[in-house]
Amino acid sequence: MISRRKFLKRSGKAAGASIALGGFMARAYSQETTIGPMSAAALSDTDRVLVIIRLDGGNDGLNTLVHYQNNDYQSARPTLGIPSTDARRNNLDDTHGLHPSLTGFKQLHDEGNLLSIQGVGYPNPDRSHFRSTDIWMTGSGSNEFLSTGWLGRYLDAVNPDFPNTLPEHPLAIDIGPVLSLSLIGKSGGMGIALRDPREFFSLVRLGNQIIDTNEIPTPSGFELDFTRQVNRESIQYSDELRGAGERGKNKVEYPDTTLAGQLALIARLIDGGMKSRVYLVSQRGYDTHSNQLDRHGSLMTDLNDATIAFHNDLTAQGHARRVLGMTVSEFGRRVEENGSAGTDHGTSAPVFLFGSELQAGLLGPDPDFRNLDDRGDFFHTYDFRQVYASVLNQWFEIPETVTSAILPSATTLLPIVRPIQTDASDFNNDGIVDFSDFLEFADGFQKGDTRFDIDGDGQTGFSDFLEFARAFGRRRS
Repeated sequence: MISRRKFLKRSGKAAGASIALGGFMARAYSQETTIGPMSAAALSDTDRVLVIIRLDGGNDGLNTLVHYQNNDYQSARPTLGIPSTDARRNNLDDTHGLHPSLTGFKQLHDEGNLLSIQGVGYPNPDRSHFRSTDIWMTGSGSNEFLSTGWLGRYLDAVNPDFPNTLPEHPLAIDIGPVLSLSLIGKSGGMGIALRDPREFFSLVRLGNQIIDTNEIPTPSGFELDFTRQVNRESIQYSDELRGAGERGKNKVEYPDTTLAGQLALIARLIDGGMKSRVYLVSQRGYDTHSNQLDRHGSLMTDLNDATIAFHNDLTAQGHARRVLGMTVSEFGRRVEENGSAGTDHGTSAPVFLFGSELQAGLLGPDPDFRNLDDRGDFFHTYDFRQVYASVLNQWFEIPETVTSAILPSATTLLPIVRPIQTDASDFNNDGIVDFSDFLEFADGFQKGDTRFDIDGDGQTGFSDFLEFARAFGRRRS
């Protein structure tokens, strides 16, 4: 007889929602969690959201964040190098500029809503798309093979009873046909793959109908009985997704591209009340071995226009302060251009984060063009797992004891999210920022009393109100 595990893995469309649930059914007979007893310490209620944009194929970091005053950059790329006059239009400072198509990223930077982290990679980098993608998705080392994803382990930690106790909404949503490896927990998928809420709703309803009307008194039929139970539980997700998709409204116009459509859907789901913590989208086409200038330029335009529309939409909806965006790519490109007007697989590259709660700016030293590895590529400055752990710790407020279990090699965190000013907001010094502190702040705010200057800019204004709002309800650090 076929085993329960094999049956669930092979069940496919016969199980209705199992395709979209991406392994959810495989978890239903396992009660183990990734972190085990430590997971209790990680439980925290949050309305914060992380949106990850995957740049599939290996983005050319040097032509994205341009060192336009560096002669070594121009020498390495006599054909592909972005002219300093073009990069200076989107300058971050006197020596760094963004690709000329990234005007929206420049706007985010100027508004204090963009963090550019230079030199992100990992030791002994693998230049294979498949292997390096697995490394970035699982948070493994180059000589380590993991079957769980870094986000899957995080969601395992904060939901130790899943799936025996189902949350009201999906824990994570991957906008696409197949659930990302990054969302696989110890016993299966910790999220759903979704292209359209109505399509998901129809799939679940159709699948449930098929299962309920085909009772088979055989060993395989008993397996289907088990599948029916999980299928019925998944109905709640289809209802919530369809409802959120219909309630949520985009308040700005998006470009007519795949990436923009994915981000527009996420904005609608957030606005419609979906409580999922993590969303994933992908933009394909970054493997630019030839004719890179035009191809990469088009990709940068798409990324820019979709991202700034998403940010503006969240701002108009009133959700921008609780959403953090991050770009990732499996590797950068070679320092030197090749003979086909393109670049080959490289190593480290910048990671970009966008959102209103960031310690915005430029983080990390410039890559050293005079100190390359034996293949002529950059050494990394920051391990990508440091970035991941910093996001979990500072954005989702997961204790370092738990992030170190999820990502053991990330021993040093990076300053990514602005610290919450709990001490400065506890005006009556009772150890918690509560309503009594609000009454004091409201009076001081009205009078312009500089004793209530929380952000330290010398005056009491709206920015201090926003800082107080971040601290409200929290205990002093």
